[in-house]
Amino acid sequence: MVDPPHLDDVIGYLQAQGWTPQVPWRNGWVWSHGEFDVLVPDGEVADFTARMRALVRCVADSEQRSAEVVVRDIVSGGVDIVGYRAGEGEVSLDAGTAALAALRSLLVTCAYQVAGSEIRISSMRRRAVAELLDDTTLLPRRDTFGFDVFLAGPGSRLGRGSAIRLLDLAATVRGAAQEERFGIAHEIRYDTVELFSALGSAEHSPMRFELNFRWSHQVPRPDVAVEFSSSAVARLPGLIDHAVASSPLPADRLASLPGPDSPAVIEGVVVGLDNDGGPKAIVRGVLVVDETTTGRRRRVTVRLRTADEYAKALTAHSSLARVRATGTFDGRRDLQVSENGFTVIEGVGS
Repeated sequence: MVDPPHLDDVIGYLQAQGWTPQVPWRNGWVWSHGEFDVLVPDGEVADFTARMRALVRCVADSEQRSAEVVVRDIVSGGVDIVGYRAGEGEVSLDAGTAALAALRSLLVTCAYQVAGSEIRISSMRRRAVAELLDDTTLLPRRDTFGFDVFLAGPGSRLGRGSAIRLLDLAATVRGAAQEERFGIAHEIRYDTVELFSALGSAEHSPMRFELNFRWSHQVPRPDVAVEFSSSAVARLPGLIDHAVASSPLPADRLASLPGPDSPAVIEGVVVGLDNDGGPKAIVRGVLVVDETTTGRRRRVTVRLRTADEYAKALTAHSSLARVRATGTFDGRRDLQVSENGFTVIEGVGS
């Protein structure tokens, strides 16, 4: 357990949670709440630290929370927790690191959205988000793969708002995937869905995961969990294909975007195939348009020219071989392959 809290912080917390002082006893005061009693020691007793640890454990039992969480809630003026759990046991290193990176990216996105509605100056928004991340801590879980992210709670300018925004986003994406309501996909950024896909390893071995939200008892809200079943996770790639391929951008960046029919190349793996309206391969990789790239992986619909190219894509999909597609990009999601522009560059069929 982290260091025990100060006496004044404990008394303030107990009062806020409805505990009441009863009688003096053994260099302290007994406080009660329902069937629970705790001894709040005087600050001068020799075994103050041991008594305070016992007090925290009792409060934790009454609140059905861990002692570590209770201490953080007391000393910080309030802490909200976003918990992530995945799979049924061990997960691969790649899946684990991708999930952690995805959750961080989602929190950053939500923090910027909250900051955008509260802070007008962009430099101050960036500073506020950076400060939130500096104050945010991580604790791995012991029972299953996952971790708890501790955000500054209701007293923070961005902490609780970011957690609530993430909760709303998770519920929206889960609802769309679980019920195959692809019609609302236009309301969700495609890169947001990709991040939720990473939380469940959708591109490799789809696994169930859960985001649970536990709120500071300083300003309580009902705790809630959003669970993605493995079948819902498996449907997320399909949701990406129906989501907006180009996220909304500020006006000052629109002029720098490539126009339709720009020369482009993508290298990556084939994650899907489609023969409706002509042969197509869904390739996930780094897209280069007009010799520029963001450097991040994305999904692109590669429109193939021939049955032979479709056969190559099918073989690459089953063998996990890497491919290269060269042609013209429409500025959103589709790349039309040029003549002899689709090749397998690694693995079977190369």
